[in-house]
Parts: sequence; C-alpha cells; structure tokens
Amino acid sequence: MRPDCTDSEIVTEILNGRKEGFTELVERYQQAAYKMALVVLRHRADAEDAVSEAFVKAYAALPRCRDGTNFKSWLLKIAYNCCHDILRKRAMTGKYTDPGPTEAAAHEPGPLDTVIEFEDKQALWSALAQIGPEDRSAVVMKYYHGLSYRDIAAALNWPLGTVASRLARSREKLRGILKGGDNQ
Repeated sequence: MRPDCTDSEIVTEILNGRKEGFTELVERYQQAAYKMALVVLRHRADAEDAVSEAFVKAYAALPRCRDGTNFKSWLLKIAYNCCHDILRKRAMTGKYTDPGPTEAAAHEPGPLDTVIEFEDKQALWSALAQIGPEDRSAVVMKYYHGLSYRDIAAALNWPLGTVASRLARSREKLRGILKGGDNQ
C-alpha cells in the first residue's frame, strides 16, 4: 500500500490501466465499509456480503467517480445502498431473526474503544440497535468514521439539513435510551 498516494491518484491510475490499484482502495476502506454495514445489518455474514457487493459495484462504477469526489464517502454510499437491498430482501422473505446487540457490538478496536469501557460499549451498541437503520448509519458515519455532514449527505443522498436534524434527533433518542428511558 502506498500511503503517499491520494484516492484520486489511485482512481486515475486504475482508469489508466493499473487495475491492481483497486486492491489498495479495498485495503484502505474495507474495514470502514464493514463496520458501517455491520451496524446497519447487525449480522456478520450479511455485512460481509454487502461489502463484497459494494466493492464489485464500486469497481464497475469507477469511471463515473468524478475527480474530486471523496472516495470513502462515495464507497460508503454504495455499501449503504447494498445494505438496504439486503434489508428489503429480508423484509420480503421474512426469514431474518434479529441476533440482538451482541453481534453488532463485536468489532475491531477503534477510537471509540479507547474511551468507553466494555459495559458502556455494550450499552451504546444496544442503544444504536434500537434506532432505525438509516439513523444508525448516519450516527456511525459521523461519530465512528468522522465523516462531515456534507459527506454523510452525499453518502445517504439526504439534504444537508436532514443530516443535521436526524443526527440531532438520533443523539436525543440515544441519550434517552442510555438513561434508561425508551425515548422513541
């Protein structure tokens, strides 16, 4: 991996025939896409499927990735859409049973882990599981992946004001849930 190369430079290389550059993008963003998918889907195998599908779609759509586009938010938007395809399939078949907060809480250590103790993490992931998948996605993109409101808006195809209001509403819901109330 070449940390000195920007995503835009790698995309340009890929479009100019250096296909192995896509492996670098996968290595950079696979964990971020997986963590977001796991929070939305709450099921490891489905999250892995969504991420695999997202990378296949991203590779196919790479010529449409405009120069200057934030590749990470563009990829997370594709992954988010793949997650919602899986959620729609679940709803149509009715075969999905919710694994509960434990599977969604299982993740690789990240910035959140250094600040929050184990019990608090469990409570937070359990609270996240109680809000809708779209709101959960926005919260994870903002507070776990550090995306800007503008990047979240692009990834979720929401107006900027919607991102701000839904994040504010989600924070209030989470605060209420964590304090012991339902607040939904």
